[in-house]
Amino acid sequence: MTAVYCFSGAGHCLVVARFFARRLDTGVRSVHDSFLTPETAVVIFPVYCQNIPAPVKRFLRKLDAPYAVLVAVHGKVGSGSVLHEASRLISGTIIAAASVPTGHTFLGEDSSFDERALLPIFDRIAHPEPAQIPQTKKIWYASFFPGWRSRMSVRLSRSDICDRCGQCEESCPVAAMHRGKANRKCIRCLRCVTVCPRGALSFRTSGFLQKYLRRHACETQTVLYL
Repeated sequence: MTAVYCFSGAGHCLVVARFFARRLDTGVRSVHDSFLTPETAVVIFPVYCQNIPAPVKRFLRKLDAPYAVLVAVHGKVGSGSVLHEASRLISGTIIAAASVPTGHTFLGEDSSFDERALLPIFDRIAHPEPAQIPQTKKIWYASFFPGWRSRMSVRLSRSDICDRCGQCEESCPVAAMHRGKANRKCIRCLRCVTVCPRGALSFRTSGFLQKYLRRHACETQTVLYL
């Protein structure tokens, strides 16, 4: 049995996860759901400041599937070395990994990606063999207070139409939301903005971040490790 697990804030990773689920004739499970015991776990997660989101790290440390496939989704700025770092958190054998560029959430881009580039992974799932995940280059300051840098560069706002329904608080993966306001635990995944039924939450990026993302959006090809 193969299970597809996903962590997705604004929905880009969920699009990739649904592609895998369709091909494997299964559903998509959140990394927060109770564990199955699959033979192979396909884990799709976003790259934040060339780092692995904390909820994904916790999930990978608990994952005990014999085989695993890692899929890191990024906004064309690069995944750094997150695949190598993620592989070191898993007890099972990594049989495939991919760095998948898609539109950047902070730039309001869509979630399109190259499906055909990922097709060799399904052959590897059917015939598992160990894959080598190299340690690749990452920005030197990537690990320098990434949460703080995100909070300074991406501002969340709550409008007057918020009716305090609590859906943002219930859906927040790091328990950072209260009555539509984020605290310092917020990782700027933007799930709160996505799930708000009234559209009361929004985000605004700094001019510096927008220029940085556009200037560095050069990694447009999917990279596979098999």
